Amino acid sequence: MSQTLADVFDAVAHKQLVLVDLPGGSNQHELNGKKVFQEFFKTSDRVEGDFTWHYFSDDHDVRTEVSSFTWYDSRLKGAPKTGRSEWRFYYHDNFLAIAEAGDELFLVRTTIGRVHALVFKEGSAKLRSARLLFGITTTSDQFQLVPDSTISRQELELVRSQIIEELDLDIHLPISGNDEEIIVCQFGEQFPKTRLMSSFARAQVQTDVSDPDTALVAWLNREEQLFRALEKVIVGKRIKEGFNSVDDLMEYSKSAHQRRKSRMGFALENHLSELFIREGLRFAAQCRTEGRSKPDFIFPGSSEYKDPTFDPDLLTMLGAKASAKERWKQVLAEADRISRKHVCTIEPGISENQTEEMTGRKVTLVVPTSLHATYSDRQQAVMLDLKGFIELVRGRQGKG
Repeated sequence: MSQTLADVFDAVAHKQLVLVDLPGGSNQHELNGKKVFQEFFKTSDRVEGDFTWHYFSDDHDVRTEVSSFTWYDSRLKGAPKTGRSEWRFYYHDNFLAIAEAGDELFLVRTTIGRVHALVFKEGSAKLRSARLLFGITTTSDQFQLVPDSTISRQELELVRSQIIEELDLDIHLPISGNDEEIIVCQFGEQFPKTRLMSSFARAQVQTDVSDPDTALVAWLNREEQLFRALEKVIVGKRIKEGFNSVDDLMEYSKSAHQRRKSRMGFALENHLSELFIREGLRFAAQCRTEGRSKPDFIFPGSSEYKDPTFDPDLLTMLGAKASAKERWKQVLAEADRISRKHVCTIEPGISENQTEEMTGRKVTLVVPTSLHATYSDRQQAVMLDLKGFIELVRGRQGKG
């Protein structure tokens, strides 16, 4: 049985902020929405506790602050006489001073009861990712509760898992019940080489490779599930053994985090190679071009690239970067004969400023179709999906 957002979030409410919601507005640190909050907290009684603010924009690192809240009936003392009540969500800080009218606020409660207030800058890539995560297509200046049925339908596949991790809410994503048994039975309690893990993951997925965008994401998603299951076994065992010092613990944690990041990059390369082979494309992986440069993929191959008589307009290079916003510039120094570079990424929504710089430097993003919703219309107009990239290369190889 697949995991869904319901395994992570117990309740989600959202609204577009207006002036009265912000400090100095008429609400004065209060948010209204009696019925929504009753359903959010699943009670009609007073609730108080701690929660964490997060502010997301494309141009700055996330800002966070721990605060406290009280959801209460401000007319409780007078209610027996008047029969009236006025419920309010009161927050005890000034965090929203950094927000602006038009930004969107998501209140989320995790399945272990932690409450987070996520504020997204209007028009940002981070906001588009949040809407995709929670399955939201419309917004309002009044609080709206995301129905439980919607949360339960949103499968926790690769894209949503990545978005949750980027939110950095200290949430441990659930692992499918028998994945630990499956992966340990195959590889034991040790990490296999990434090519072996990728091949094993593909063997467990039934997908139509004539749709390369869907196939790539399905393979990556399954590999990620299996890796996390094996990681839980190996890392859990190491933690039980204990550490000699805090420094040892921190070093082990750093190593585990780095393994996650680098492994995803290798997995992307492995699955792309398999797709290109199945599509009958000619290519070379990690071949040397100039100096120490070794592009991830050169089409149609190394010999054609090094042949000065081969038409450079028929050459194509592709960099595979699981996270593009930090690493896309690496391709600029690779494959000098090819002026137009391509970068395949599985990173949700990159800022328009970054993609405009890419366009100016003759770099075209290749992004699986399931992630396109996290990019703006302007960005999508200059991007390729994987199927489009394969057709581009096939067309050039047909002329070579």
